Amino acid sequence: MNASLTIEKLIEHLQKFAPDTPCVGHFWIADDLEDVAPELTPEEVVATLALADNTLDAENSLSWYFLRHCADTVLARRMLK
Repeated sequence: MNASLTIEKLIEHLQKFAPDTPCVGHFWIADDLEDVAPELTPEEVVATLALADNTLDAENSLSWYFLRHCADTVLARRMLK
């Protein structure tokens, strides 16, 4: 997904389907990153979620480990500035 996903946009997207449509989902919100990487700034949280969204492969899990890897990548960019 290229656009930043928000709860509002997720709700809009899901409302396109009948309420009884079978599905599976796993999502994280910005607050969850406080447990994964509390050192992130609010802007880095958004960047971490965007990186996770843009690089997640369906063969990998959207796990704590994966989010920590994305956070570490964003934090490494901070060091380059």
